Amino acid sequence: MQSDALKKKNALLARTLVRTTVARYQTNNNNDTVVDPRSLKFKKNLYGKPEVDGEVDTTTNYPKLKFNISHTDSLIACGVTVNVPVGIDVEDKTRKMRHDVLSLAKRFYSSREVEFLSSIADMEARRKEFIKLWTLKEAYVKALGKGFSASPFNTFSIIRPVAAESYNLCGQAEGWKFRLLELAASSHYAAICIEGEDDEEEAMTVIVHRTIPFVEDELISDWKLL
Repeated sequence: MQSDALKKKNALLARTLVRTTVARYQTNNNNDTVVDPRSLKFKKNLYGKPEVDGEVDTTTNYPKLKFNISHTDSLIACGVTVNVPVGIDVEDKTRKMRHDVLSLAKRFYSSREVEFLSSIADMEARRKEFIKLWTLKEAYVKALGKGFSASPFNTFSIIRPVAAESYNLCGQAEGWKFRLLELAASSHYAAICIEGEDDEEEAMTVIVHRTIPFVEDELISDWKLL
């Protein structure tokens, strides 16, 4: 469990990463304007999710950037997209469960996901799949921007069909894309969820930094797609 001091440090680092990352892409169409991260303004939606306040300066022609952040004890991740909602979650894949995995799944997950987890005989493999699902579901809820209470985990299912290359959302409106990544060196999973109706790749950037130790200019890039 994080100490209060560590929570405050991570919160400060997360805000810094958001400002520097968004400022990097918040340029006008002529690409000749450098934005001071300190000049950015933010607001919260009805559910408390932070957003870039694009109505502060109407004299510029900046793209409509969306962002989302996630952090653990040792990583901070920031996802940035143009126009489309984005959700990102980072979880420690070595995290141990205090309770039985299936008991937790029955409490939080859909019946379809519980059935999937029950079909996995190996306990360690089942634990990893539980964390993968949690990471993906967190990313989706954060992309919606409504909070857990408005989008409880048991109201939708995330599955990966046999021979499929990616995870799909079931039981909700279509039009969401998922990517699950693994950072082998740091033993973390990262899930990214963006809204998109077609097969084209939306403009998206994911920046990840280590917080222990924190290196300001270090970009972690050794992710692999699961």
